[in-house]
Amino acid sequence: MATPVTVTTATGDEVEAAPSRRPARRFAFARRAARARRRQQGVLLGVVAGLVAFAALLPLMTGSIARTMVDNRVRDLGALGRTVEARTGSGTATTPVSEIAPVLGPEWDGIAGPPVGQYRVQAAGTIPGSMQTITLLGREGFCDHVRLSAGRCATSRFEVMISGASARAGRLTVGDSTVVIQMSGATEPVRRTLRVVGVFEPRAGDDFWRGIDVGAVRISRDVAGEPVQLHTWLTPAATFSGTVPQVRGRSEGLPPPLDRDSPASVGWAEIETSVARQLTPAAFTYDKLDQARAAVARSQALAGQSSTPVDITEQVTTIDQAVRGDVEQVQVIAPLLLAQLVLLQVVLVWVVLRALLTQRRTEVALVRLRSPGARGARRLVLGELLPPVLIGLPVGLLLAYALQTVSRLTWLPGPAVWSWTALLVAVAATAVCVLLLLLLVRGLVRTPISALLRTVPPRQRRWSLSAVETVLLTLAAGMLVAVATGNLTGAPVLVTPLVIALAVGLLVGGLLVPLGNRVAGRLLDRGRLPSLLALTGLARRPSTRQLILALTAAGALLAFGASTLVLGQANRAAATSAQTGAPVRLLAIDASATVDPQNLVRVVDQVDRQRQHLAPVFRVRSGSSDGPVALLGEPGPMTRIASKVNGIDPWARLGDASSGNASAGGAGLPAVVASWSAPATEGGFTAPSLRQADTEYVVAAQVPLVPGGEANTFVTPLAPQLRTADRRDLTAEIWSDGTDPALEQRATAALRGAGYSGVTVERASTTQRRLDESASAYGLQLGLVVAAGSVVVAVLVLVAVLSSQAAGRRRDRAALERAGVSRGVLGRAGRLETALTVAPLLLGGAVGWLGARLAAPSIPWFTQPPPFPVAQETPPVLPAVLAVGAGLVVVAVVALVAGRGKESA
Repeated sequence: MATPVTVTTATGDEVEAAPSRRPARRFAFARRAARARRRQQGVLLGVVAGLVAFAALLPLMTGSIARTMVDNRVRDLGALGRTVEARTGSGTATTPVSEIAPVLGPEWDGIAGPPVGQYRVQAAGTIPGSMQTITLLGREGFCDHVRLSAGRCATSRFEVMISGASARAGRLTVGDSTVVIQMSGATEPVRRTLRVVGVFEPRAGDDFWRGIDVGAVRISRDVAGEPVQLHTWLTPAATFSGTVPQVRGRSEGLPPPLDRDSPASVGWAEIETSVARQLTPAAFTYDKLDQARAAVARSQALAGQSSTPVDITEQVTTIDQAVRGDVEQVQVIAPLLLAQLVLLQVVLVWVVLRALLTQRRTEVALVRLRSPGARGARRLVLGELLPPVLIGLPVGLLLAYALQTVSRLTWLPGPAVWSWTALLVAVAATAVCVLLLLLLVRGLVRTPISALLRTVPPRQRRWSLSAVETVLLTLAAGMLVAVATGNLTGAPVLVTPLVIALAVGLLVGGLLVPLGNRVAGRLLDRGRLPSLLALTGLARRPSTRQLILALTAAGALLAFGASTLVLGQANRAAATSAQTGAPVRLLAIDASATVDPQNLVRVVDQVDRQRQHLAPVFRVRSGSSDGPVALLGEPGPMTRIASKVNGIDPWARLGDASSGNASAGGAGLPAVVASWSAPATEGGFTAPSLRQADTEYVVAAQVPLVPGGEANTFVTPLAPQLRTADRRDLTAEIWSDGTDPALEQRATAALRGAGYSGVTVERASTTQRRLDESASAYGLQLGLVVAAGSVVVAVLVLVAVLSSQAAGRRRDRAALERAGVSRGVLGRAGRLETALTVAPLLLGGAVGWLGARLAAPSIPWFTQPPPFPVAQETPPVLPAVLAVGAGLVVVAVVALVAGRGKESA
């Protein structure tokens, strides 16, 4: 039975208490040491896993971007662009669908839908009141892709289904008959009576119609300027049967009269036969490009062997070539960005291993003094540090796939896929870690025992460079000079910030000890004990140089990633404004070239007379492709509505010249030209105008570029030319500020009413989206991954170094307390030491911003660079400051928490 224990209370009374059943705690120091070792092994595992993850992320992200580029390009093609079509010309003989269907055979299975045959022919309608061109369309399965509003589906010969718009325009109903006549220059005319058996409406968003609105009635104009209605009627394949009409002039007897139908045995002339398959967006992926490439080659070979001339229309070749260029660019940008992070992770592994091995110097010395010797010391250290390095391989690989999954869910849509290349890269990264460990352990066990027993390195008054440090400093200086002088260009300049940051970190870390010794003496003379303790605490620890090196590089990557990310977004926005010219443009289509230019201005007057949101614009091109292009508009409204690129406003430079008088003697109309491609840089020149004859212009000013313009574009006032405008072969546009969609819809309807056959709407947001989804944009956006990874690296290296220094810090603190140093002084010294520890992040941030500025002229901001100068080369300072500031706060908090935890332990 346990003996009672006598306990004295706070009042001085003694009482007996039962003894505790918990066993007495023994070997507390050993348990603390074991916990510390496990924490250090966990840190090493995390560092190695981070290296493996970011290394494996290189091929994973490259593949993800390539797959996303294929998805984006297939999506942007639209239904018509995704169609692979084999088509025969409209000759005198009719080619059955079955004859050309094998051209798009089973080689397309898995990436395209089933083949759909089609017959198509055009004839003239005879509906009173207007002229019509009727397109008879016989596409397989058309009944399943329309919504019947009256009647039934056309299933027999000469039965047709018409759209609701066509029924209203022709005043036709179910059961009516209508006559169409086909006039061919090579054969005798064909007259047919068609019976309307159904009225339909096309299903919205159905890709079956390949982007063609079969329900619309469009308006065109003939050579005389008379309106012609364009109808599309659906009919079964039987309507296209029959023999080919007799060749004109070779028929026996007189040609058939046009007051009655042609014989039932006679078919149509110039029937176009086609077979089409649509690419399936979900199936046509990056991995299927090889199959698609082989399918195109096979179809073209079969088309060439066909007895009937067959034309192949496809966009697979275009996608393949574009994606190859995208992948090549991403394979340059992504590795150079992520490779910096991987290199920094290698430095981090080296720093952590050095710190952990430094803490084990005494143990290695003791083991070497015993019988196992150097071999036993090597076995002891490797047995403790090699397992977390090897476990880092699967953990890092899982982390890489987790990061890929997150990116595919939030940034690059699509599923995460397995990559054997990623596995090989992960194994290679682990092998590098093992090699570093073996090299460092080899150097440790070969160190003299007397040196191993020194916990503090001897005081240094001079700084000596190792061979590796000398090479790195020389390389950094050479790259800095080469980039600054323009001798180093292209994607390799992306690694410049990291190399320079490593060199700066080496310089600062190397100079810390000798300079710190000098400063320490002055601080001691002045009695500034907290500063003295903080500085000497950093200078006397062997891992300080490695810590400064890693934090400087991390700060540089953080600032560089943030700067390039923001600058890339700004440059893409500027390119969007330069290409589009305005947030929204309404392009009025005048297919017959008969609409009076005054009609465009009348439409704007009708919809927005005050020009608050809309402005009329005319674009007149020369007869040659490299000739001048006139952009005519009203300077006042255009200054408000047109986009500004880097503050450039060519319309404002016209000033008061809208009256039409040139500044010098009225020799010509004023013009503002773009300096990158100008029809003339000074004086006068002749260029197209709103009149049939060219007009004299005088250069009033030059600007770097004209937003919305092309090569040789200049801007000039509209008013002086509108009064005498008689030209019709021009492009009529309405530019909008994009703030009133209802106003744009009214303007679109008014343009159709003014005689324009169609209106195309171009939005700057669409152009911006396509630029943001380009290969260069995706590649440069990896800077966000680099920035986040650099913060993780900074935190890991700080935790690792503080963990390895924990025992020494506790001993130093205990010694200072016994020497009579107050806790307040020690607290201030600790906080100041933390500030000095994380200060290299600020230095690295400055190096990163400078590196971004030096590298900007050579960074591929665009997949297809615009011909005009639009990219800015000076990154904004604020994003870099905010990024480094946020990273500094995170690292400082971690340093304070870790420092307090070690001290309390």
